[in-house]
Amino acid sequence: MTIEQRVEAFVKLGNYIQSSIDAQTEEFESLIIKAKVHNPWFYPRFTKYAFQSIAELLTEKSLTEWIAAYPNSFFEESSTKVGVIMAGNIPMVGFHDFLSVLISGKVFKGKLSSQDEHLLPFLAKKLIEIEPAFQSKIEFVPHLLKDFDAVIATGSNNSARYFDYYFGKYPHIIRRNRNSVAILTGNETDSELERLADDVYLYFGLGCRSVSKIFV
Repeated sequence: MTIEQRVEAFVKLGNYIQSSIDAQTEEFESLIIKAKVHNPWFYPRFTKYAFQSIAELLTEKSLTEWIAAYPNSFFEESSTKVGVIMAGNIPMVGFHDFLSVLISGKVFKGKLSSQDEHLLPFLAKKLIEIEPAFQSKIEFVPHLLKDFDAVIATGSNNSARYFDYYFGKYPHIIRRNRNSVAILTGNETDSELERLADDVYLYFGLGCRSVSKIFV
């Protein structure tokens, strides 16, 4: 696939997500309920918000502007296998890693969190239906201990210690626990404070970008 074909496929995936949200299709609503049953923290409103955010990301304008910031050599088709170990704190938290690996022409080898086993495979299946060439580029595995060339791993500070031990000799990105803060000056508008409330309470505050401390 060319980079143009990859972008086109993801744009179509974004269109599918948006149309499913708008139409509240049975397939889509059933998936959201299934995710909630599997993980009670995946409140349907929050899962829909995550899908909406992905749909807004997957536009031709957004994707082309993103890849334009990198050399063309970054997007050459390759058999390089990138293992991705995903967290499960919020719905589809690993989607951007999924997108980044595939848009760059590499092979995605994903280890799902036990807390989020249904949502991303659903999108992967839809992407393959849109562009069958992705079939050989996507694999979900129960364990990630062999047959990979690079690793992206996200987890707690404790799990990061194990990631460093197992994957330190490979090209890697290892993400640890993160917290966000907000600084209030007293000049905030009501709209800005409402958005701050979202940053605090969205996903029950479980996101690594969720604001957990406020300085006044």
